[in-house]
Amino acid sequence: MQLSCPNCSATYEVPETAIGPQGRKIRCRACDTSWFEPGRQPPASPLPATPPPVAPIAVATPEPQPAERAAPPVEGEAPARRRRGPWLLLALVVLVVALGAIAATIAMGPQQVASKLGIGGHRVPLGIAITREPDWRMIAGGSQLFAVSGRIWNPTNVEQPVPDIRAELKDAQGHTVYHWTITRPVARLAPGASVNFDGAAVDVPAASAKVNVTFAGSDVG
Repeated sequence: MQLSCPNCSATYEVPETAIGPQGRKIRCRACDTSWFEPGRQPPASPLPATPPPVAPIAVATPEPQPAERAAPPVEGEAPARRRRGPWLLLALVVLVVALGAIAATIAMGPQQVASKLGIGGHRVPLGIAITREPDWRMIAGGSQLFAVSGRIWNPTNVEQPVPDIRAELKDAQGHTVYHWTITRPVARLAPGASVNFDGAAVDVPAASAKVNVTFAGSDVG
């Protein structure tokens, strides 16, 4: 049979035998309201003047089942994964740059790489010197040719790349008044080997008093 709370209208299904012909006091599990529920069958004998006290029936209301929750993540696992991502990307970038630098050094030589990157002050482990007095001569058309000759040598025990040569003309005070680049005579020089070079420029300033040769992109000739 179905019972309904007169206060909150909560309904309950209870067996007929739980109430009995004499009726019974009921207490609502939802709002704790008590009331007397009369029996559904006519009494077989006259009811006593005062019905004996009957303990109220506590009707249990079904408790809602908690929703299934996903297992919580292991503490520290997600943050650690996020931290590894940027460091892995940075390591890959550094590796690519390093491989590119190694490939460029092998292909061009360390001096040429430094020159291309604009890195000044690189010491070239080669020797260079002017081997004879610079030559001034007139050429066709009335122009004046300035020629310089010298030698490059490798004092090390390993093969070295040879950079281009920078020739500078200076005045009596040591100031550079003119300069030009002489193309290297060879690309590489074996250990202990040497090679001669020649270079010339046309119509250099008349105030030139001294000529100096160095390796292009280096601080030592």
